[in-house]
Amino acid sequence: MVVKEMLKKAIEMEEKGYKFYMDSAKKAEDSVTKKTFEFLAENEMQHIKIIKVFYKNMAKGDIFPDLTPGDIQDKTSEDIMIFARNIKDLKEKIKPSENDKEALEFAIEFENSGYSYYQKFLKESKDKNLTELLDFLLKEEDRHCKALMDIHTYITDAANWYMYEEGSFPQG
Repeated sequence: MVVKEMLKKAIEMEEKGYKFYMDSAKKAEDSVTKKTFEFLAENEMQHIKIIKVFYKNMAKGDIFPDLTPGDIQDKTSEDIMIFARNIKDLKEKIKPSENDKEALEFAIEFENSGYSYYQKFLKESKDKNLTELLDFLLKEEDRHCKALMDIHTYITDAANWYMYEEGSFPQG
């Protein structure tokens, strides 16, 4: 069945993401970049668990399990907001290396490819439960990408980041 194959590939993608984020966290020279990668690795592990439960229940038959990631989605959304606030508190400590920048850029591409993958199947989904799972995963990929882009913007163009984040614009 196509959906089972899609879920297997989704698990593989999330596992690759987990490994990449853990490896990148170990190599990161900047503490904020390191914390970002550790946080995202933890999120990838949550995604793996959700997809595996969905896959396991579905493998018992060709019916979709009644699995709503609502509670986990609410918790993850809360975690991301807390994390974003912590990044702003730590902004003075950001001193990224070129390797950190490259890892962030790769991570953004990785999250965008995951988004595209899930979006393709969401368009084809005819099942409410599968649609909810894919919608959850899309939102997660989007949140991850936005967090990565925010940090990347800060470390590559701090002046514009400050203007946007702090709402201060040059007077003239």
